[in-house]
Amino acid sequence: MPIPPCTLERINLNDPAQHTELHRQRTLCGWDHHPTTLAQWHAKQSEGLKNFFWIVVPSPSPKSQKNTIRAGHISLDAYSDPPDPDLARADRSILALQTFFLLPEYRSAGVGRHALQLIEEQAAREPACQCIALTALSKKYLYQAGREWRGIWARMGQPMPAFSIQEWYEKAGYVGWKEEPRYEERSVDGEVIWLWEVFMRKEVRREAL
Repeated sequence: MPIPPCTLERINLNDPAQHTELHRQRTLCGWDHHPTTLAQWHAKQSEGLKNFFWIVVPSPSPKSQKNTIRAGHISLDAYSDPPDPDLARADRSILALQTFFLLPEYRSAGVGRHALQLIEEQAAREPACQCIALTALSKKYLYQAGREWRGIWARMGQPMPAFSIQEWYEKAGYVGWKEEPRYEERSVDGEVIWLWEVFMRKEVRREAL
């Protein structure tokens, strides 16, 4: 039987080594890396609202002291930030896919897709869960000309992404139902830029369990 591209292991933020590694990965991500954010996530874990996992892959080197590598992280949550009942509910009828990050060297070979499949299976084990919801950066930022769309990357001093995350989720069966400005960023000149996110969801299927 082939080794799966990855498995999920629960994150323990009481472990200093895991806390340090998560902070390192969030810093590389460029989003949500402030210590207060990690403290908030820890609190959400304690409240039973954040199901937080390492994305673990086998070590490629047989001589490595570690059999596995923490290649990224992902969460399935009963809350959203900012709060939105269409994205997540405390009764767990809708769970939010959040905090999904892979280290650049593992963004191939199907690791991300397999991690998504595993988190969907996790949702299917939740008796009350009817669908998974998420937000993804609008693909207009890759395809639509103009200062407010493709022009934002130069304004923020960042390279344009190599692919559309909205389209990536669409290929996995997620359907968008609205777009709205959700996250505030700053240009290199200090100008406020509101990023438009697409709200997407997918019904939970339990046939494979």
